[in-house]
Amino acid sequence: MKKVIIIGAGPSGIMAALYASMESSKVILIDKNNVLGKKLLITGGGRCNLTSNLPLDDFYSHITGNKKFLFSAFNFFGKKELLNLFEKENIRFKTEGDKIYPVSDRADDILAVLEKLLIEHKIDIRLNEEVTNFVVENAKLSSVKTNKTIYEADSVIICTGGCSYPATGSDGKMFKILKGFDIKVTSLYPALVSLKTSLNKSLAGISLNNVELKAKYNKKEYITKGAMLFTHTGISGPAVLDLSSYISSFSVDDLNLYIDFLPEMSLTEITELILDKSQKNLHNRFKGYLPMELIKTILPDLDAIKIFNLKKSELNNLVEIIKIYNLKLLGFGKISEGIITKGGIDLKGVNSSTLESKLIKGLYFAGEVLDLDANTGGFNLQIAFSTGALCGYMASQNE
Repeated sequence: MKKVIIIGAGPSGIMAALYASMESSKVILIDKNNVLGKKLLITGGGRCNLTSNLPLDDFYSHITGNKKFLFSAFNFFGKKELLNLFEKENIRFKTEGDKIYPVSDRADDILAVLEKLLIEHKIDIRLNEEVTNFVVENAKLSSVKTNKTIYEADSVIICTGGCSYPATGSDGKMFKILKGFDIKVTSLYPALVSLKTSLNKSLAGISLNNVELKAKYNKKEYITKGAMLFTHTGISGPAVLDLSSYISSFSVDDLNLYIDFLPEMSLTEITELILDKSQKNLHNRFKGYLPMELIKTILPDLDAIKIFNLKKSELNNLVEIIKIYNLKLLGFGKISEGIITKGGIDLKGVNSSTLESKLIKGLYFAGEVLDLDANTGGFNLQIAFSTGALCGYMASQNE
């Protein structure tokens, strides 16, 4: 009987344990926390946005980089397999937009199913135990050292996450251990994180349901759409978080950030609204379209007479404020504040079909520890479950 050791009991680690155990392997699941799935419990604000309702082909457009690496994992264990696993355990789902949540809106219901399955699969769970090193002999991983003991192993799966939300156990320590064995780790940045900007702090707390954000870096453009929230330090919300994942590795000095506050309206429609034959001042012409506090912050207070005497250049400038508002980007939230981490185990050193290291036989990786990240909407959890399932199965087959 093969012995498979899994380090990290988050979504990828738990799924890896379940799939490894299906091949009659002895599976040990180790986690430094005193509970399983600590980060899973806070996903989606505790509601657990498990995956997306989009067709699988559309998933790839929401992966920020290295999307081809996921072909094998998604085909082995995709959205259908994930939902079926929980539906067999009487979990029912609902869709909000493209996001899929359990009907109960409770992440702990999802975790309870996973815990039940771990028990049924006779997984040996070791909590409050931290891995400190490995033993590698002749380019083959042979054992795992923890703060309590040494385990011999045929295969080891690393599911320790990135550096985001370190209180959940994803503190980046595993990267330092792996570097000691010449495993390459790409640079790490915050992903799905707020942006620090120069906008007036008086806007803090104001939200917009639909904006279009555009970041320009050299000749490249990155565009996201969705809700946005003003904070005391800048902006946040789904559209902002998604944009951050594309640009957080760049210097803010090389980035230009623009907001289209009314993407559903054309330049012509904005122009017509400004020039509407009424006695309203400029602020009141946009009342009902945007929050008044925002209107007062970005637009001058022009009365009807001044509006009707605008020069063409002045009119164009007002339209651009609404459609192409140039916002000074000052920085990004800390990596510990990001929902996930951008960067991780260099995928050039990992076999995408098996998720085994090309350098050390018997060493596998799954989840956020890999250099993979995606937009909000359940895509990152799907990556975790899919890569966990694939490498759990492959690790149990390892000769």
